Amino acid sequence: MSASTQSPIPPKRRAFNLRSLGVRVVLPVAACALVLGFGPVLAKDEDDRSQTIGATQVWATTPFPGHPFGIAVDEDKVYVDTSRGDFFASQTNSAGERVFVFDKQGHQLQTIDIPTMPDATMGLWGLALDGNDGRDHKLFVADMNGRILRLSIGQKQPTFDVFSTPPPPFNTGDWHTTMWNDLTFDRAGNLLMTDDKPRLWRITPDGKASVYFTDQRLLGQFQFAGGPLGGRIDPSGKWFYFSITISAEFPGDALIYRLRLVDHPTASDLELVHRFPAMAGQIPPQASGIAFARSGNLYVGLLGPNQVALLDPNGTEIRRFSSPLFDSPWGLAFLGDSLLVSNADINPVESPSKWLVSKVFVGEPGLPLNRPRTDAGGDD
Repeated sequence: MSASTQSPIPPKRRAFNLRSLGVRVVLPVAACALVLGFGPVLAKDEDDRSQTIGATQVWATTPFPGHPFGIAVDEDKVYVDTSRGDFFASQTNSAGERVFVFDKQGHQLQTIDIPTMPDATMGLWGLALDGNDGRDHKLFVADMNGRILRLSIGQKQPTFDVFSTPPPPFNTGDWHTTMWNDLTFDRAGNLLMTDDKPRLWRITPDGKASVYFTDQRLLGQFQFAGGPLGGRIDPSGKWFYFSITISAEFPGDALIYRLRLVDHPTASDLELVHRFPAMAGQIPPQASGIAFARSGNLYVGLLGPNQVALLDPNGTEIRRFSSPLFDSPWGLAFLGDSLLVSNADINPVESPSKWLVSKVFVGEPGLPLNRPRTDAGGDD
């Protein structure tokens, strides 16, 4: 049975081997770029303005372990991480996770291996790039077992370390206690994190994590899942927007909230932006990754109906993007005037043909993300 037809709990990811923090780099391999009859991979960085809004193509395929989740677009590369563990099928991922490196045409350049523990059932998701130059360039990766990894991607042989872990009492019980999902930098260089327990976190540039905000309105519908998932800062820099996969406050609905970015937010700083209602006789929407356009429009991945919703700056839904290529749309990131959409493929039975990243022409550029300097040079 598809995950969209049963309890809509987000899929599990994998833990990492605390005794083995080495990274093995595999020589570049060509991307398969399966097309499945839905159009070719674009052959250039620039989007064709003559395209139809909503035109969707395969941009890249991901090899084993598949299940692409997070996406980060750099100056000349795109990073995609994986999350293979699947609690629907009681599947673990002792083979480890990956961060795949692509060029902007979707050709695979490199594979970075991330070891996991033998019984890992949670993996990687959110990705954030800093503004460092050359060898000091870093990619920050959310491990949903409660770690932030810092990859030194400016080096010829990438390495990584553990940048942050939750403090007591949030560091026991693996993902059942703390599950860091998405992450994004604010203008001061802090990392803001979603955690569906339900909490929002802030991690200072020195790696110290603290709970930034919590509220019963953030609760998910299920015991260990369903709360805050995707997260991004709006064009004004004053609000942190985040998705609630499936709400306990509005049972069966997916939500978008925003929180005012102040040092110590209170309940009055939380505002409901949009509800995706559960409709009788229809698969309930489950909000996943989000991405802002420069215009202030917000794009939201919806598991269940397998669509991407578009909200205007006032929070009004103005359209849905659908494609036969979508299967559990999860990570969203802008590439030119198009949106890259990863297929989580969270069904109990794996479908390697669905381990895709699609490219959807939306006709507008994305909002540049905050990319502070994280070396001794200070903020960018």
